[in-house]
Amino acid sequence: MRSAISSAADRPIEIVVVDDSVSDINAGTLTQLIKEFAFVRWFRNERNLGIDANIQRAVELSDTDYAWLIGEDDTFLPGAIARVHARIQPCEDALVFANYCYVGADPAVVLRTVVDEPLPPSMSRNEFMSKYLWAIGFIGACVVRKSDWISTDPTPYVGTYFTHVGRIAEMLAGYSTIAVETEPCVANRVEGEDTFTWKHDSYGVFAGFLAMCERVGTRVPEMMGLMAGAAADFERRFGCLSLRLAARLRSERALDRNQFDKYLRHNARLNTVTRWLLCLISMTPPQLLSPLVMFYRRVLR
Repeated sequence: MRSAISSAADRPIEIVVVDDSVSDINAGTLTQLIKEFAFVRWFRNERNLGIDANIQRAVELSDTDYAWLIGEDDTFLPGAIARVHARIQPCEDALVFANYCYVGADPAVVLRTVVDEPLPPSMSRNEFMSKYLWAIGFIGACVVRKSDWISTDPTPYVGTYFTHVGRIAEMLAGYSTIAVETEPCVANRVEGEDTFTWKHDSYGVFAGFLAMCERVGTRVPEMMGLMAGAAADFERRFGCLSLRLAARLRSERALDRNQFDKYLRHNARLNTVTRWLLCLISMTPPQLLSPLVMFYRRVLR
């Protein structure tokens, strides 16, 4: 939270904390911050909503024209909020895409900028959705106009892991462009055992993104082709059905026989040989795969 305050400089902001811990673990820190900063508002959920529903509630509770989503273990980079605040003053776009970087377990170690090719400050909706829709799976990349956000219904996307992306895609149906903040704005931590709460349902996450794209296309038929393209780009980019990804996930204990049976055994897009190899990987002791994955990362890639 202090990274947000520092990043905003002298810009007027509101910080809405929706506490899903259902405990007093955050009480001391948040009580102190509220005393220090009048623009910090704290809401504690009576029951654990889970990250998806908690995101929706955070935007609903905000009292701003634009809301910037952010997770508890991600940090704003210096000056980022001030830059985006200046950007949205004349802005009428439903979405500002805030580029971001990956950092290690040590947040000072920047691994790479996520979208590292040159980006224009404004991009056509179609180009963004066909090339970069995957990137807003990370909530810290999303600065949404609240009036457009609340005009959409989260219900069709519940359970996909990507309710916020489905809502944003629907929002963009009425727009031809999106705004882009090209320099990294947020540091997204991608190392450490506790980094991804969904890690042990990785294939559920992959399937969820594809399901979200399909549901947007069903609800907004004129965007069906665009969403099919976004889904195909996602699959190519992450190699969702590849042996390489399966080996890495198994080495991290994020793939097992249950995941295989649920998501891969009956996948019509897999040929028989690939299906059997994936099954074999799902049962291979992780410690046997770890050296191979490390060798690939350090040498072959």
